[in-house]
Amino acid sequence: MNNHPAVGVEMRGLRRSFGQVKALDDLDLDIRPGELVALLGPSGCGKTTALRVLSGLEELDAGTVSVGARDITHTPPNKRNMAMVFQSYSLFPHLTVTGNLDFALSMRKVPRGKRQAIIDEHLELVGLIAQRDRYPHEMSGGQQQRVALARALASKPDVLLLDEPLSALDAKVRVQLRDEIRRIQQELGTTTLFVTHDQGEALAMADRVGVMQAGRLEQLSTPRELYERPATEFVARFIGDTNELPGVVSAGGVLVMDQWVPALPGSIREGRGTALVRPERVTVTACEDHVDGGAGKMATVRQLSFQGDHAVVHLAMAESAQELTAFVTARETAELAVGTDVLVGLDPLPVLVA
Repeated sequence: MNNHPAVGVEMRGLRRSFGQVKALDDLDLDIRPGELVALLGPSGCGKTTALRVLSGLEELDAGTVSVGARDITHTPPNKRNMAMVFQSYSLFPHLTVTGNLDFALSMRKVPRGKRQAIIDEHLELVGLIAQRDRYPHEMSGGQQQRVALARALASKPDVLLLDEPLSALDAKVRVQLRDEIRRIQQELGTTTLFVTHDQGEALAMADRVGVMQAGRLEQLSTPRELYERPATEFVARFIGDTNELPGVVSAGGVLVMDQWVPALPGSIREGRGTALVRPERVTVTACEDHVDGGAGKMATVRQLSFQGDHAVVHLAMAESAQELTAFVTARETAELAVGTDVLVGLDPLPVLVA
């Protein structure tokens, strides 16, 4: 199934205030044709306002919005050729699955004779062709959200908007539908903006992830780049887990735990600072396995939490009151136990120093 050619989105200098609160503060955001961009950030950061501005449901105080070569800043929502999937399924309870899609297509003025083929095509896409005659109350939450997705895509929108569409589902269904949405989006090549509070969803689904704070975009990067090379202290602290370790910066690197590691761009240039180190970059070695001459600082295992494929180890440094968290493989936990002494070190990978 092929959609019409994908288009890009350009949002320039967006400003929107509610009283004294700046929901969008000179925001710039680009979405490439066929790309899925996810917006993350704390409550009130402006991510939902940005999505609503793109949809036309929120007016701007200043700025421009373009889709393809067309300026749609002042275009009403029903003329923007966009479709939105919300957290709530928003299905008509008195209509069947087919009826819900048929009504949406009729509102788009799709000729009656063409609707059934389009409906069948999109129900097949989301795996619900066998449930076409069911009513919403006869379906699970995951199935209802698939209907909402099929309804949105049936109109062949230029841009698909996803407003926390998975947050009402239980964990297992959420992961399944997350993967389904990503598969369908890639298959169709529909340009998509996805707003979520769930970091795992954003990192798993998006081509690029934007982290917002106070109406501004802190960083827009691939999931790997965002996690491994955060551009700002806020991003480093907000995405994933970090250890905050004292260090001294000089010559483009930082001396931390008696090891020298490179400092990422955006770090302080010189002097004392705090190195933000991911837990998986902390190495933990049982004392009896330690090779003489290798780097390592003595620590004590305070807590061990088994997570299936890995374990979280909470450590207390012997030379200070510093606490440290490490992620280790499940196999490595066989030689670790609460109260035992270990040697810890750092992988020599770049870190951000604040």
